[in-house]
Amino acid sequence: MNIEVGTQLDKIVILVYFAIVMGFGAYFGKYSKTTTDYFFGGRRFAWWLITISIVATGVGSHSFVKYSTKAYQYGLSSTMTYLNDWFFMPLFMFGWLPIIYYTKVRSIPEYFERRFNSTARYLATMMILLYMIGYIAIQFLTLATALYKIYGIPLMLTVVLIAIATTIYMHFGGQTSVIFTDLFQGFILIFAGLLLFFLGIQFLGNQVGINGLSAFWMNLSPVQKLPLAHFNHPPDFNFVGIFWQDGIAGSVGFLFLNQGLIMRFMAAKSVNEGRKAAAINVLFVLPISAIVVSNAGWIGRAITNVAPGMLPSEMAANDVFVTVTNIVSSPGVFGFIIAALCAALMSTADTLVNASS
Repeated sequence: MNIEVGTQLDKIVILVYFAIVMGFGAYFGKYSKTTTDYFFGGRRFAWWLITISIVATGVGSHSFVKYSTKAYQYGLSSTMTYLNDWFFMPLFMFGWLPIIYYTKVRSIPEYFERRFNSTARYLATMMILLYMIGYIAIQFLTLATALYKIYGIPLMLTVVLIAIATTIYMHFGGQTSVIFTDLFQGFILIFAGLLLFFLGIQFLGNQVGINGLSAFWMNLSPVQKLPLAHFNHPPDFNFVGIFWQDGIAGSVGFLFLNQGLIMRFMAAKSVNEGRKAAAINVLFVLPISAIVVSNAGWIGRAITNVAPGMLPSEMAANDVFVTVTNIVSSPGVFGFIIAALCAALMSTADTLVNASS
């Protein structure tokens, strides 16, 4: 079964979205008059703005694809890596955040030089740059993989066009532009993700003829309903390897050494505002984000159990996000949700490009 992806209306919606974001970002460029404004937004932002921009940064386009894939394969346990950041939050909020804020360092490598020596700074710079360049490349490639099928443009050309669009508004406005654009995009991607979940549940209810939530829950197996994976198997997705490995290594790296994320907190108007942003993000926003990025996979698995053959038999697991979105949404709405995928990519990429400047 072949499913045509995207209509002319969807293509227009996505292009309009790109135009709005680029204009939005360029507009806020007028508020960047100094290097402090450009890189740290003048250190004047409240906790709620920082929180939403962190969401937009953390939820990249690869998040929708990656977590939908794992959700389709393993069920609710796909959310594990979104629910294990709280272990290190006290150390971040009351240790690392005050240090980087009050010392007014401009980068993580600068702190390493002050604390150790210039050699440590060079090593930290190389490691962080390699991480950010690789991460940016993954973001561009993930989004391009979805868009080139819709527009019929060669994959590498799509990557180049996305990179140009992202760089334009980031270049004009710096951190101020990035934060305000990410505020807009953060709301878009959260709303679109929850909208997709609602449409998927409604679709399942119509297929079975009962309440949508009941249809969704009934058509997940007991194993797929578990919040955590099996303790140490299968090798590529288990509790020890995912929950604890990510919590110990991934969370520490992301919270303490991600230059793009640290610049968000350094743009807060005080340490207390930064602490509020970190706490609200972990306690409330990350659980919502877990649903946003995973639900397409859950819906896809339930659809497979309700109506075998509804999803293409040759479909690769990492295509489940686009395929499910195309099935459960109408023309225009599909374009809007794919635009949210664009929002996720651009929000992460603009942060890392700005941090790499």
